[in-house]
Amino acid sequence: MKRVMVTKTGGPEVITVEEAPVPKPGAGEALVKMEAAGLNYADIMQREGVYLGGPTPPFGAGFEVAGVIEELGEGVNEWRVGDAVMALCSNAFSEYVCVPASNLIKKPNQLDFAQAAAVPCQYLTAYHTLITLADVQPDQRVLIQAAAGGLGTMLVQVAKQRGAVVIGTAGASAKCELIRELGGDYAINYREQDFESEVKSITDGVGCDLVIESVGGEVFDKSLRCVKTRGRLVVLGVASGEPRQVDTVSLLFHNLTVSGFHLMAYTQDEIAMQHACSDLYAWVASGLLRINIGATFSLDQVAEAQQKLASRETTGKVIILP
Repeated sequence: MKRVMVTKTGGPEVITVEEAPVPKPGAGEALVKMEAAGLNYADIMQREGVYLGGPTPPFGAGFEVAGVIEELGEGVNEWRVGDAVMALCSNAFSEYVCVPASNLIKKPNQLDFAQAAAVPCQYLTAYHTLITLADVQPDQRVLIQAAAGGLGTMLVQVAKQRGAVVIGTAGASAKCELIRELGGDYAINYREQDFESEVKSITDGVGCDLVIESVGGEVFDKSLRCVKTRGRLVVLGVASGEPRQVDTVSLLFHNLTVSGFHLMAYTQDEIAMQHACSDLYAWVASGLLRINIGATFSLDQVAEAQQKLASRETTGKVIILP
């Protein structure tokens, strides 16, 4: 089988595609034939060696997969060969991958495999950020940075399902149009407008109840100034590579909350995961959740896919196909 490896820390040139034997599932695992895998910004951070707690090279790339169960390991009784599933795992950019059975999620019938590959990381991140952590309420104002990307498009839609007023930022007019198509109330082209000034105008100078920030650097600084008194900012990433420190005096006097979010802590919460999956199936079945596939690449094109994602040339979810 083919699999994508990261041979050492570095740029896209450290990505290789190699032949390897099909693995055998161990106890508590299922062997999944990969039909699609999701590319995430965390894949780039892992390759660059800046992802906290990430794998040490050489390692198999990718951690979000959708496919069909080919074989079951010892002790796996709740699944059957032929089941269509999606999961977080290691080595997702492989034609076959062993996945802990506890990570498997049933693929909704309404989604094809490419769409399903967007669920384990980006849908669950959006859901747990907005609902499990921030408990977004109707009519609250939510600012979402990079709102036209794979994660951003999920965040916009989940926030709208909660009745929030959504303000999204993006770097192109077509991306802003996508934000509006997905239900966003306001779309700000940050290349043409100062998003901080626009947010202050939209909110009559009050600011937002919640800001979702994944860029870092100056964007973080300005995002924090967009949070209303007693509001919250949630950090999902540092795409700029420029982490920021927080002025605690500003937090004190404006009663602000700044939270970090990492998905794996939430996937261990059985009740939260039950809620996330229940809402997913209901929203997909009723057509209330749209998964936007922006681009697809083959296993041989993972390096190119990462370059395009890093340079913000993509819109929606980027998918790797076998």
